[in-house]
Order: sequence, then C-alpha cells, then structure tokens
Amino acid sequence: MRFSKIHTIIGAAIVIVAALAAVYLANSNDPDGREDEIKYKEFTVQRGTFRMIVTASGVVKPIDRIEIKSKASGEIVDLPVEQGDEVLKGDLIARLDQKDERAAVAQAQADLDIAQAELNQAQRIYDRRNELFDRQLISEEEWNQIELNRTVAKGKLVQATTALDRAQERLSESVVRAPIDGVLLQKYVEEGQIIASGVSNVGGGTPIVDLADMSSVHIEAGIDEIDIGKIGVGQTADVIAEAYPQLQFKGRVVRIAPEARIEQNVTLFDVIVEVENTDGKLKSGMNAAIEITIVEKSDIPLVPAVALMAPKDPSGPPDERTVLLKKNGDFIPHQVTIGLSSFRQAEILSGLKEGDNLGVPMTSRLKEENDQMEERIRSSRSFGTSSR
Repeated sequence: MRFSKIHTIIGAAIVIVAALAAVYLANSNDPDGREDEIKYKEFTVQRGTFRMIVTASGVVKPIDRIEIKSKASGEIVDLPVEQGDEVLKGDLIARLDQKDERAAVAQAQADLDIAQAELNQAQRIYDRRNELFDRQLISEEEWNQIELNRTVAKGKLVQATTALDRAQERLSESVVRAPIDGVLLQKYVEEGQIIASGVSNVGGGTPIVDLADMSSVHIEAGIDEIDIGKIGVGQTADVIAEAYPQLQFKGRVVRIAPEARIEQNVTLFDVIVEVENTDGKLKSGMNAAIEITIVEKSDIPLVPAVALMAPKDPSGPPDERTVLLKKNGDFIPHQVTIGLSSFRQAEILSGLKEGDNLGVPMTSRLKEENDQMEERIRSSRSFGTSSR
C-alpha cells in the first residue's frame, strides 16, 4: 500500500511539473498567453494536365557501329580520313602498298594469256587430226593423246583464270572503302603503319577505324523494376542530353531487356530508346536522360495532393478523400472523389469545381511544441493512474 502511495505522489508531481512547464513555454512565446490560431495555406482548384512519367539516365550509342579492318596485310600508303569525318558508302578509307599485288595481277594475266594460247593450239590440232581419225589414217592411241592434250589445255586455262581473279581480288582488298554512310568515331592507325590482315591473321587483324551511322541513335537506360511493368515497346519518350539541356529529342522504346541487372543493390532492366538524330547533335557517349510518359490526361480539375486528407470512414471507397473547402471565410471538411493521383497532385472527379479554394493547416512551431507537451502530460497521468 505504501508503495502504491509513493507512485501516486510521483505521478501527481510529474503532472504538476509538466503543466507548469507548458504554461511557462506558452507564456514565454506568447506574451498574452494565447495559443496561436491555426493558419491555412490556400490552393485553388484549377484545370490542367495530369502526367505521370518514368525517368532514367543513360548513354547515347550508335545503332550500327562497324569496326573496319583490311583483308590484306601491308603498309598504309594513303589514309585520307580523320576522326569525326562524315563519309559516304564507297569513299576511300585507306590504301595499302600495292606493288606486290599489282605484280601478282600482271603475272596472273601473263599466265592466262599463255594458257589461252596453248588451248588454241591444242584445239587446232584436235580439229585437224579429227578428220584423219575419221578416215582411219591415225591410230586410236594417237587420237586419245590429242584429246588429252586439249583437255589439259582447258584445265590450265581455268586455273589461270582463277589465279587472275584471285590476284585482282587481293589487289582490290588493299583498298579499304566505307561500307555505309556514317561518321568516323575512332581512328586506330596512321599512314606508314604496317597492318595485319583481318582474315588470315590469327589475332583478328589490325582495326583501322570505327564507323557508325549516326542519323539514328539509341539511349540505353536502366529502369527500376518497380516501374518496368508500366513500360512497353512502342511508347514515346522525351530525351534530354546534358550537352543540350534546352533541347528535347523525341524517341521511342524499341526494346526491353528480358533479364534484370543489379546495380548498387537496385534491380534494373535495360530499356533501349531509339532517337532520330538527323541534325547530328547527339554524339556517341553523351549522357542523356529519358522521360517515358505512363499516363497523360489533359483539361481536368486538379488539386495538390497535400490538400487531400484521409476519409472519415477508413473502410469507405479508396477514391474518397476529405478536403477543407473554404465557405464564407471558414474552412470546413468536404468529401470529394478523386481519379488519377500522384505524390504531387490528384484529379477531382466529383465534389469540387474549378475555382474552389481549399485550405491546408499551417501548424506553428509554438502549437506543435504545446501539443507535444500535452501529450507528455497525458502520458504522465496515464502512468499515475495505472500505478494505483
């Protein structure tokens, strides 16, 4: 019993001390000892556009980037291009020393001429001896040899023709031309350098330049798994490059990665956005941000999300909210129905009209401190009662 009385005395003392502290605090902040009146920040219901977007950052990349190598090996004697040059399909990229290839073509042409002459001779002998064989003036063994000689001559001609074609091909391979229209992104060699063939060399040969068609580029960006379900192929996207913050490029989602990747413990899916780049402003490697519109609805009544309060009945419809509607100078609770909503704003389906004014209580620091003190006093009272 004595223990209970001690707790009762302690509880009462706490209540008295807390109450005195509250009074002192209120009087120290308010000379008149009056609690601050609740102030409201007003918002007007206005018509506008509701838009939800998913944003991500990525890097500009060419769609088709080609690493150009030479099929032939040798010394580069002509390299008329520089990094950043625009070239057309068929333009000269590099020319290798052609002395050996030209000599090989000349030799192959001479071999072809000899083979053709030998075949002509074999054919004339064949034609003359054919008549003699028909008249049985020469033996069958001799006739067979004549036929064999003509066949061998034909084979040599085919071989010589093939050798000439191959020599001419090697000569053409010593000249490297652009396979597409594009921009030279990288240049790996200089005039006078000896390069290895990209066909016969085990290491894959020496790269000469990187070429890409930059008339259309893509942005590869990682989208959080929370938002990836809202994105589909074909959706439009706005692209803003850091180099041109004042410009907005239009793009389209062309591919969504089927598998996620983890970056700093965040699960991301790579999304490819294709962007037209006809003016060439977007360069390979530029940083860019993409904004993909998920929902957009125009000319609808909107209110700030901060003006919405939870409904009086928690079990009611999820689209019902309470606002403080200004009437005759006072702000009174008013029920509304909302549609599209975000953390910033919400669409009003019913309950308000354009031009209505809403209020949001602006609690002063003094009132907040007093409320906290009152809460502590209530807790102290509760402690004393339970002790009894």
